[in-house]
Amino acid sequence: MQARDGLPDPVLVADIGGTNARFAVADLDTLELSHIRLTLCRDHATAEAALSAYLSGLSVKPKHAVLAVAAPVSGEEVRLTNSHWRFAKTELCRAAGFTDICVLNDFEALALSLPTLNPSELYQLGGTTPQDYATKVVLGPGTGLGVAGLIWSGERWIAVPGEGGHMSLGANDARELALMARLRKSGEYPSAEEVISGPGLVELYRAVATSRNESVPETIDVVRQALNGGDAIADEALQLFIAWLGRFAGNVALAFGARGGVYIGGGIAPKIITAMASGTFRDAFEQNGRMRDYLAPIPVYVILAEFAALKGAAAALRARFARRSIA
Repeated sequence: MQARDGLPDPVLVADIGGTNARFAVADLDTLELSHIRLTLCRDHATAEAALSAYLSGLSVKPKHAVLAVAAPVSGEEVRLTNSHWRFAKTELCRAAGFTDICVLNDFEALALSLPTLNPSELYQLGGTTPQDYATKVVLGPGTGLGVAGLIWSGERWIAVPGEGGHMSLGANDARELALMARLRKSGEYPSAEEVISGPGLVELYRAVATSRNESVPETIDVVRQALNGGDAIADEALQLFIAWLGRFAGNVALAFGARGGVYIGGGIAPKIITAMASGTFRDAFEQNGRMRDYLAPIPVYVILAEFAALKGAAAALRARFARRSIA
């Protein structure tokens, strides 16, 4: 079946992270999503099994698919960074009965969603107004820490995927340095992702508790306990987490020259907006000596749209078909 302007209809879109996999059917003409389904990765042994389970519930079988995955994408084999799932593109395409399949990094897809987001789907944390057609960056903590840029070519937006979450994380004072020493694994100081992520926040809580000679519970919902009040350890851990996130976002903004804005995605930021808006995040974001004046006007937005990466994946496939038609 072909949609308007030669675009295939329908197409399958997926956003596969370390914890959750989201599937939907997309209209490439409008980027409208339907048949949205979220599944836990742990409930399926393989990506093929999760995809098959989703397709079995559809009355119309898509012939084209685009998967946004939490992993670097190069070559035939895809290995999820924070999940046991792995697959070969050709084999997955054949098993699902697709004509073709496109695979891209999940934050590359999220970057491509930025021009489609409405003001109601964003929460601004300081700064002024983004410069038109200036470079944007998107980053965000979830099971891992994703990073990507979005650059205007003069004709269209181009996403620049990366693995910035694995950059080294620095300490600003003796307290942070002492906590980082407690977070060391295999003799190495932690990467940004090992602290600024869901699992990292739990480890940060444990490091703070240990530094205070407090007992550490087996399971802990740090965000809930910090926001509910009454847990000083959770509050300190969350404030440190927000400060490191702000500092990391400022560094990424400098690396990309992101005058078009910094966008925070992932599953954690929307839950802690109130805490992020208190000032700790923005202070850390701008705290960069001679470059404070450069960073001060750059707006930061928390992405509230739950399925933005799915729309970005659809936008990537639409652009791919548009280039084919031009060629």
